[in-house]
Amino acid sequence: MPKGTRNTRLAALQREARWTNGELAREVNRLGTLHGLHLTYDRTTVAHWLSGSRPRPPVPALVAEVLSRRLGRLVTSEWAGFSPQQHATASSTHPILGLAEFAVTQVDFGRQGHPERLFSGQEIETELSTAAGLRLRHSDSLGSSTAQRLEHLSSFFFEHVQRYGGLTLGSTLSRYIADETPRLLLVRSTETDRPEVLTALARLSYVQAAIAGDSGRPGLAQGYYQHALRLSRRAGSRPDYAITLRALATLADSVGESALGLKLTSRAIEIAGPKAAPAVRSFLHSGRALALARTGDRPAALRALSTAVRIHPEGHQATSPFDTYSLASLQYQRALVLQALGAGPDHLQALLESLRTRPVDHHKALAITHSRIALALLHTGQWDQALPHAHQAFAAARAVSSMPTHTNVSELRRSMAVFRRRMGAGPGP
Repeated sequence: MPKGTRNTRLAALQREARWTNGELAREVNRLGTLHGLHLTYDRTTVAHWLSGSRPRPPVPALVAEVLSRRLGRLVTSEWAGFSPQQHATASSTHPILGLAEFAVTQVDFGRQGHPERLFSGQEIETELSTAAGLRLRHSDSLGSSTAQRLEHLSSFFFEHVQRYGGLTLGSTLSRYIADETPRLLLVRSTETDRPEVLTALARLSYVQAAIAGDSGRPGLAQGYYQHALRLSRRAGSRPDYAITLRALATLADSVGESALGLKLTSRAIEIAGPKAAPAVRSFLHSGRALALARTGDRPAALRALSTAVRIHPEGHQATSPFDTYSLASLQYQRALVLQALGAGPDHLQALLESLRTRPVDHHKALAITHSRIALALLHTGQWDQALPHAHQAFAAARAVSSMPTHTNVSELRRSMAVFRRRMGAGPGP
């Protein structure tokens, strides 16, 4: 659409959505906040868009996304009257090549200051439609040195994120993926379709997604999770595919897509099947419990949570973070479910149980858990009981660089300041 020409497409979609200019602006601002953007658009801004003004990326994608959610169907930025965004497309020939293209493009975009990739529920829906073709494949009993090396890397980086957060890593792993995947295609062509190599690469992409998500970049995290799904599908690894769907559900929940989260967790359980390892099934059912709680289905949420607790394998010794689900993590997830259902005392008890079995060097989880315990105690007026947990949250957070940790600790500081003003308490930590 030429600049200065009235945007009739946007006007038509706005009328269909029954939004005023101010309401559309507020929705774009709200979604931008979920993506880590500080936007201050108002009705005047929308009037300029309707007159033919084009906002800079990623705003057209945000406008399209809020309209998609409102209307219940896909709306692209082009359909909304804005110029289509140019994205590198993943190759359909081989998922390793797709990951290579994506990683190289994202590293280059980072250097050149391109707009941040946005979370898109429609892309996930498209991926789900292909999951029916997932066929189980068996790995070579002789193993692969390439797969072992990649598995070691994914375990190392995963553990680092658990302890210190993803922001400390910057683009370290993404640059490695951008360098290694093209080399793997060129030099080790005989290994590119071995299930164990594909699975190891899927896990590496999964960990990079976790790093991006922990760094407050949900769109980039989604991209790497989707490549993990494609690699898992090619490898025939149902457990890895299901685990990644569950991770995507958590990501969707973080940007307000609770309905999509429920669909993803349901699909994950279906794909994993009843013969999946108990740790995997417990992980999937606990994710579904939270998704159900978010939608207000209390009985179903409690049933799913009960299933997750019942089948959880206590004392299970795993060789990979993808084969285990710690009791501390399960109890923390249980706390989130109970909080979503409004079960205050039980929610606090689950947090305390999670803390009891959490490793002392998992600083990120400790900072978040202590913060949530302190907040729960403050909300019931228990300042003296909250204070030790607040001190420990602040101490653990000093070793961590993570957006979720920063968000939780910042909320705790604000709540403590409000509590002190109301009660006239002495200075806090």
